[in-house]
Amino acid sequence: MPDRDSPADLKADKERQITSSSLHLPRDQYRSMPWRNGLGVTREIAREPGADAEYLWRLSLASVTASGPFSNYAGYRRSVTLIGGKGFRLAIGDQEPVTLDTVGATAFFPGDVQTGCVLIDGACSDLSLMVREPGTIISVVRIRDTVEREVPLVAGALKAVFYLAGGTLRTHMAGPMAASQAHADIELAAHDSVLLGPQTVSLSVPSFAIAPLDLLLLTWTAASIEAPRDSL
Repeated sequence: MPDRDSPADLKADKERQITSSSLHLPRDQYRSMPWRNGLGVTREIAREPGADAEYLWRLSLASVTASGPFSNYAGYRRSVTLIGGKGFRLAIGDQEPVTLDTVGATAFFPGDVQTGCVLIDGACSDLSLMVREPGTIISVVRIRDTVEREVPLVAGALKAVFYLAGGTLRTHMAGPMAASQAHADIELAAHDSVLLGPQTVSLSVPSFAIAPLDLLLLTWTAASIEAPRDSL
């Protein structure tokens, strides 16, 4: 993985679209890296803190090309959401197997539990969120709409949007500001992401948008950076 202070990374940061309350992360700027167990490849979307191997949270996009075990991430809570392909089955410890065979289907599990993946019919891709305990993953929800409506967001939590199809996302901000400044429109390609800032209270698709809303909304809380962290 390249140093985050390298010229390439600094250029990428400048090219990212930043609004007063959100950060647009284009899919072509995700960083590729091997899985911890060496059996696959992950494209990292974002993490916090960026330079610390023991991150508090990480959002990433994975290509699953063969059945096999997931990497062990002791001390983390995990969610895995199917975004492409026919799906897979997860054997999570002693639980009943979980089948993810529709886009948006999500499994939640502890990172230290032995987890195996069996592909149903060919390669798949999934969206992965890992949050270091005592942080928690609150929800991963697919939102699809053909008409404009505001979707309220959980106050005091971290939030991200992953677009399943390209379109326009409108974020609504709180605070004393003019009506023209109370929202921001972001043009997104399929598989782009947006980190939503604390001022963002809701999101919607503007009435002029041609494409319907089709996205994943992820909500989580993170542990304090000062909190003690066990070694992995």
